[in-house]
Amino acid sequence: MDALRFVLVTKPRAAAIDEMREFVLGDQVNESMIMSFNTSFSYNAIMDSFFQLKKKLSSMRKWDQKFDKLYGFTFTIHQFDVWMQDNEGGLNDMVLGLAKLWKNMLKKSDADLGIDAEYTRPGVMCFLEEFKETIEQAYAEPSFIRFNYE
Repeated sequence: MDALRFVLVTKPRAAAIDEMREFVLGDQVNESMIMSFNTSFSYNAIMDSFFQLKKKLSSMRKWDQKFDKLYGFTFTIHQFDVWMQDNEGGLNDMVLGLAKLWKNMLKKSDADLGIDAEYTRPGVMCFLEEFKETIEQAYAEPSFIRFNYE
């Protein structure tokens, strides 16, 4: 059990994860058989939704709500990671921006973010490290820059 990391998902966090999944996947969100991803998904769904999310987060006041949305977005794009391989470059600004959002988010206290120190903070750090490794090991031309979230 010492090696396992958990992110406790509250009802608002679960709703934010669902919202971000729908936000990113659009019409495909409820597809149960076959989902179709292509290069345009990398730009229209991933990059465009990131910049919309960034704008939305900047207008929000509550850090716990910002955390939930950012976690939900990052969780979704990690789960549907085809964008990391199927792109023609130009996504580094998004990767840099996402890392910067996380860096600023993680400076806040656990109380501000509505997370616990025992499970969720370490779970999120583990998740972000896995996300970082996935991005940095992805086949992309040109290669992605480092995901410096710390």
